[in-house]
Amino acid sequence: MNDELDFNKITSELSGTGSGMISHTDCTAYMRHRQPALAIDWIKDHDFDKGWVHAIRGISITDPHFKGHFDDAAMYPGTNLTQDINQIGTLLYTAMCGPFDGEITAFTKIDAQFGHPIPPGCVIDFAVWARDRGEGKRMNVQMEGRVRDFPHYDKPNKYGLTFAPAIRVKSELIRAKRALYDGIWM
Repeated sequence: MNDELDFNKITSELSGTGSGMISHTDCTAYMRHRQPALAIDWIKDHDFDKGWVHAIRGISITDPHFKGHFDDAAMYPGTNLTQDINQIGTLLYTAMCGPFDGEITAFTKIDAQFGHPIPPGCVIDFAVWARDRGEGKRMNVQMEGRVRDFPHYDKPNKYGLTFAPAIRVKSELIRAKRALYDGIWM
């Protein structure tokens, strides 16, 4: 499923032809996350039937995680970037698989690669697409995030940094009954 999709196809060709925008507030219909943990600013366009989403995230110096990360050269934490893009994957998975029905979504695999640091003031475009619908309640997604208006190239510069996409991720999601996880919290 969706072997032909990639970041450029979603953001440059498909976005604008799908089912339209989903506001920040309306994203909560697909997510258990709420503020301040909800990291999706808005969905620019999507097609849940075909299995893709184009989302936007603005990175502001006023975000609390910048405090102390770092005084001399602020950069957006990679853990937050991974959380942001995986929330979009969760939204796509939930939209494609239906309502929660007492279930929770969990990741069984997150394979993330980072291309470069992200300073405050950037806007990130995220493309997320389903690789398969999997067996039963499993799905594999592929995701990529790029800083808007920023050149991308894979070869390192003189400092050893690449300017590949800010993040590339392959993840596997599952849904399970909440009762399976109750023992973890006790």
